[in-house]
Amino acid sequence: MNAPQAAALATSRLRGAMTAPRATTAATRGIPGHAGQLVASLGLRVELHPACDPVGSAMLADVADAEMQEVRAVLRLVLGVDGPVLDLAAGVGRLTVPLLALRKQVTALELSGDVIARLVHRLQQAPAALRARCSTVQADMADFRIDRAFAAVVLGGASVSLLDGADRMGLYRSVRRHLMPGGRFLVSTVDHGAAVLPPEVGGEVQAPSGRSYRVYEYWERGAPTWTLTALSKDSGHGPVTVCTTTQRVLGAAQLQVELERAGFSVISRTQVTEPGQRHPVVLIEAALPDAVTGPALY
Repeated sequence: MNAPQAAALATSRLRGAMTAPRATTAATRGIPGHAGQLVASLGLRVELHPACDPVGSAMLADVADAEMQEVRAVLRLVLGVDGPVLDLAAGVGRLTVPLLALRKQVTALELSGDVIARLVHRLQQAPAALRARCSTVQADMADFRIDRAFAAVVLGGASVSLLDGADRMGLYRSVRRHLMPGGRFLVSTVDHGAAVLPPEVGGEVQAPSGRSYRVYEYWERGAPTWTLTALSKDSGHGPVTVCTTTQRVLGAAQLQVELERAGFSVISRTQVTEPGQRHPVVLIEAALPDAVTGPALY
């Protein structure tokens, strides 16, 4: 998984609604809401990073590590399949490492060579037997070819929303080429608009690394995109690292329709975050039609 896709999960822990403040676009660095006002108040102390650079991706990966509900849901489903697993947009291993711990053979696919290097470094700290079960591939999840088939293909962290419509069709074609008979495609998305809340919510996230962040998400009902902003803990002096990313809105219903049009049958659709969260994460389990032995469950 890459860090932008993982950020969607972390936001399910956020609490507290707030009204959007007034500030100039230049002062807020284009960040909406209270997060933008806070960035403006920090002035030159802000070190702003996109989600795709090494600092931003590491920060969002750390934030996402605070949310384990999707990881547990994926592991429960993967336990039921027999064979190797392909982890798309693997990032630094948020899903890869737990899948390896299940004694699965895992191929981690990631677009960024720098991120793959960080994953490899992380695996070097793991037991040799676990490392031996992992291989890495640098490729685009929207169009990839690997010389093997998989019992499960996993795309977590709502990373599917990083792709536009054409690239999502490419993703579905690529997954179809690589699924074993009876294989499963597990893909998550953030179901925007499930709760009636103000445009912005935010709160503090304590990551397993011990670092604390202020994390804000901003979405106006009906808007095609939403914005996530994370700020490192402010000691009152010195630089404050800020990462912001804007992602597409791709609801579970739309994702299911796309999967079915691409030739998949949906087996299950599960909300993996607690009810009442700002943007619930939904995990969809799909298969090719000849692998489905019973009616789809919705």
